[in-house]
Amino acid sequence: MESLSAKQQIIIERLKNGLIVSCQAKKEDPIYLPGIITKMAESAIWGGADGLRINTPEHIKEVRKITDLPIIGLWKQHTKDNPVFITPTIEAVEEVIEAGADIVAIDATDRANAKGEKAYLLIDKIKQKYPNTIILADIRNEKEAVLALEQGAHMVAPTLYRFNDHPKSIDSPDFEMLAKIVRVTQGNGVVLMEGKINTPEEAIESLYLGAYAVVVGSAITRPHLTTLRFTNKINKYKHKMPLYY
Repeated sequence: MESLSAKQQIIIERLKNGLIVSCQAKKEDPIYLPGIITKMAESAIWGGADGLRINTPEHIKEVRKITDLPIIGLWKQHTKDNPVFITPTIEAVEEVIEAGADIVAIDATDRANAKGEKAYLLIDKIKQKYPNTIILADIRNEKEAVLALEQGAHMVAPTLYRFNDHPKSIDSPDFEMLAKIVRVTQGNGVVLMEGKINTPEEAIESLYLGAYAVVVGSAITRPHLTTLRFTNKINKYKHKMPLYY
């Protein structure tokens, strides 16, 4: 990994061995109310979170007002027939940065975006236009992790592992994948663990396997999905957890 500025190093070091809480909600979620994301963030801060992951410029701005914790900002933009939805354009990146994010998370997979370009090519565009921005590459597997770091990303996370062609699971963490990513990226960038971490024990296992920090979202901030996880198992997996959540 290329050398970081002192400011970038401080931001990343604040996350070391820590918990990053993803505070997100869809408008169709039963918990969605005006101000709900700020309340999620306040709850995470109260509980000792080391960082926050926030979706949309609007919510990033709201949360930035109440904390100086590192914010991983993103902007999910779902469009028909386009699998690349996490901060998919340089325009989306710009708004996330201007909203106050310390780190920008993007889809850096090998998938093609709406323009037919590989998603990971956005990394170079960000580095050209915003050289002081920390880039978190959300990827699916170890090959994409290496590719993203070669492109210049500072951090990688298997956030999109469940979008692999044949994922082991879409509702439980893939620790084998994490271990592979840690091995192949050793010393070249920071590896965060993100993807269906549901318990403190799973978070600790992630750190043991080499994750720099752990991102937890639904298990903390979205009780309706926690309920669904319980009922799904009780009902012998008659229904799958949603792929998009």
